[in-house]
Amino acid sequence: MRLRTAAAALGVMAWAASASADVKMVATMSGKMMGRTPSGQTITYIKGNKMRTDQALGGSELSTIMNVDSGELISINHKTKEAEIWNVADMARTLQTAGVAADGVSVKMTPNGQTKTVAGHTALGHDLAVSVKSTMGEGMSMTVNISGPAFLSTEAPGARDYAAFYLNAAEKGFFFGDPRAAKAQPGNAKGMMTLYKTMAEKGVPLESVQVIKLSGDGPMAGVFAKMGGGEMNTTVTSISDEPLADSLFAVPAGYTVKRQKVE
Repeated sequence: MRLRTAAAALGVMAWAASASADVKMVATMSGKMMGRTPSGQTITYIKGNKMRTDQALGGSELSTIMNVDSGELISINHKTKEAEIWNVADMARTLQTAGVAADGVSVKMTPNGQTKTVAGHTALGHDLAVSVKSTMGEGMSMTVNISGPAFLSTEAPGARDYAAFYLNAAEKGFFFGDPRAAKAQPGNAKGMMTLYKTMAEKGVPLESVQVIKLSGDGPMAGVFAKMGGGEMNTTVTSISDEPLADSLFAVPAGYTVKRQKVE
């Protein structure tokens, strides 16, 4: 397993032989998801095996820090000056024993022959086809389907480091989003991590449209049909590989820190 992982990492990085660098990526998001309109700006910072994402959505300023080496996910609310720290390794064990399984995750990315310049960098078009099926109990399941175009660049600054981070995060079982939501829908968490890893293997996603549709079987089928889905549009406006301060990846001084555990 370790040999295959190392070989995959070498293959992904073969197209980027430049020295290691940090990454800062600014993007705008717009769309509609289950009646909400999560539009705003996101800033992503990557330094080795650490990633921080700042979001200004709906008037809230939130940060998420993922530290692959320590196995921690930190959620920071700058309005309340509070930080929650979750142990991802503990979460992985909790998901395995929660009685909720991810039955099938399929992620396909097919080149569509299109080329686009985004944030000053050439990006190649791919068509997404993602399907994630989660079993939530006897006779009940939910399927999340994601489709749409994505434009990926291997020449953007920090492309090698972007890919390396996601490969390492996937190997350690990391996921994105609220850990409580991951426990309720582990299939979705696993599916999104697989999607981000697959994208990173082909380049930095500079622009994407994700059309999300939900369906289900059993007693909850009608509920999932009403929930529908949504669409998210993301466009990178700038990306750089300038050095980043270590302090970006720590809880700010004076914030209240709570260590959380999902029961």
